[in-house]
Amino acid sequence: MQEALSLPPTMEFGPHKLMLDEDMLQVLIAGNKVRFEKLLRGDGRSGGDGQVAINLHGAAPAAAAPARSGTDRLLGVTSNGSTALHIVASHGHAELAALICERAPLLAATRNRCLDTPLHCAAKAGHRELAACLLRTMQAVGTDAGRALQQSRNQRGSTALHEAIRHGHVDVIDLMMTRAPWLASVTSDSGVSALYMAAANHSVQMVQVLLRPSQNGGPSPASAAGPEGRTALHIAAISSTKEIAEAILNWEPEGPTLLTRSDSSGRTPLHFAAIYGRLGTVQLFLGGHASLRLTGISDNHGSYPLHAAAMFGRIRIIDELIRKCPNYYELVDNKGRNLLHVAVEHEREMVVRHICQNDMFAILLNATDFDGNTPLHLAAKQGYPRIVGLLLGTSVDLCITNKDGYTAIDLACSALPPGRLRYFLDPHIIVFACLSWVRAPFSGDHRALHIDHRPASDEEASKKQDNMTRNGTIASVLIATVAFAAAFTIPGGLVADDRPRAGTAVLASRFVLRAFVVTDTMAFLCSIVATGFLIYGKAGEIPRSHRRCYYSLLAPGLVPWGAQFLVGSFALGFHLVLGATNRGLVIFVYMMSSVAVLFCFPGIWAPFRLELGRAIWRRSGWKGLINIHKRPSSLLEFFVLLFTGPLIEIRRILFAVLITAAFVVAISRDIVMPNY
Repeated sequence: MQEALSLPPTMEFGPHKLMLDEDMLQVLIAGNKVRFEKLLRGDGRSGGDGQVAINLHGAAPAAAAPARSGTDRLLGVTSNGSTALHIVASHGHAELAALICERAPLLAATRNRCLDTPLHCAAKAGHRELAACLLRTMQAVGTDAGRALQQSRNQRGSTALHEAIRHGHVDVIDLMMTRAPWLASVTSDSGVSALYMAAANHSVQMVQVLLRPSQNGGPSPASAAGPEGRTALHIAAISSTKEIAEAILNWEPEGPTLLTRSDSSGRTPLHFAAIYGRLGTVQLFLGGHASLRLTGISDNHGSYPLHAAAMFGRIRIIDELIRKCPNYYELVDNKGRNLLHVAVEHEREMVVRHICQNDMFAILLNATDFDGNTPLHLAAKQGYPRIVGLLLGTSVDLCITNKDGYTAIDLACSALPPGRLRYFLDPHIIVFACLSWVRAPFSGDHRALHIDHRPASDEEASKKQDNMTRNGTIASVLIATVAFAAAFTIPGGLVADDRPRAGTAVLASRFVLRAFVVTDTMAFLCSIVATGFLIYGKAGEIPRSHRRCYYSLLAPGLVPWGAQFLVGSFALGFHLVLGATNRGLVIFVYMMSSVAVLFCFPGIWAPFRLELGRAIWRRSGWKGLINIHKRPSSLLEFFVLLFTGPLIEIRRILFAVLITAAFVVAISRDIVMPNY
């Protein structure tokens, strides 16, 4: 049965092609051994019609495809360039593969258009027996040539072992590590080793097979290389299964040396474990006596694993690293920043809270970086109200100046929005107000710093002020108009002229009407007063400081109140119109109105402002809460200080609670005392 055959090691595509005939292709796909042998003997149809062919390297192109029989029928390819051996390897027909390797062994070296050898196809499909047959055929040509064939890379730059790992075929990997373990030392064109790929697939079983000792008792010849200088231990540190990292560390003698190996960015596997929050892996890495050396390795930016944990908010990992690194406070990056600086810079509130609540970290609170900035400087500059509140609740020093001579409140002042409306929930506004409430000191040069951040022109600032005043005036006038109209269209109507108490409200004795009158009156008065303040704020004859007080402090507080009371009068008026027969609908109106009153005004649902109260109380006591640290020079100054203090924030909640309480009382009285 065996015929002498001399095939070139590679086949090239060209205009003249030799093609697998249709009968042979169907037999190869079906795996029909009997029919296959008949075709090789010439008992089947020739199949010369409609053939696709390949150009054999070194052979002269034929003028026409002749009718073929015997082993010649195995020389064609499909439209993708796959030979008969590629097809049976993909479909797992081991017996046909053995016959083809016997008749045409050099087909094992051919590649299709994807540069896949038959071994690649068998590895992708996970056919262990077929892969074993191909390995035997490749190894029969000699040691060097056989190795060259086995480590062939396809268009993706991967060997057959890489493809077996990519598709998760552990039995094929086990075969290759038994027959050709040196394949584990071959990397792909992108520098990825088989071990790195197995670790990236989070497969403990594949990693263990690749790291299995050689048959001679020596260590596994596997390579741990990966892209960008990373190793398999880097990618194992990311995995949620600690067993992968443990298996690599137990790989002697190579495994333990990977702990200190850095990638192109200078990060070690411990950096990766800290970044991805793998506490078990961090404990595994720090289990040896070399833990102090591991925690002292920094990346290209000078960041240590402790900085990486702080940057991504890994509190438990921070505690673990500190237990192994007693001099943690000395670990600073290229900017001179410790772990608290990094946590503040990346707004990791939980890490900052953990540090502020633990006295052992007190040494970090007032530490300065190379620019002289403390953590409070960074938080004030970036505008992080919660973090500022946490820091103010500790023993941070408010008087420390940075290299430029500025304190924390100087930086907070410089970050204020220049030339535009200072919205009271703007984080920078909150930070500056909080530092002002605790009387944080300015430096001598703070005015120069503020001048550097002044508006580009007075004309631009004036234009923005005009827009803000115009919008506020429209809102206040609209509220006043609606409230005025509602006052003279009383729900329920008026008593007729021929009746006693002519011209008065029919429902004047009802609690709901009284509540309606109160809320409508408050809505009208708040909006009218706000309108007056906005007009004063635009008047050029009034001093600039007074104008700012009118349009920036007083009017913005009155307009939301007017809107809240208008919502309340709307709901109470609906109650009077609907009456007791539509009680369910009345309850619905009250519920929706309560939601609008409580949640549609930012000053109410902004709890982070109230969290600053504890820090202010600790720093300045009751004087800080009312914002009066010394006797005011005038009554106007007294009201301005009181109106802009933290305690007055309760006013935003007070009226909302009162309106909601009025809703509850109204519906309760309507149920218990329908005629009251």
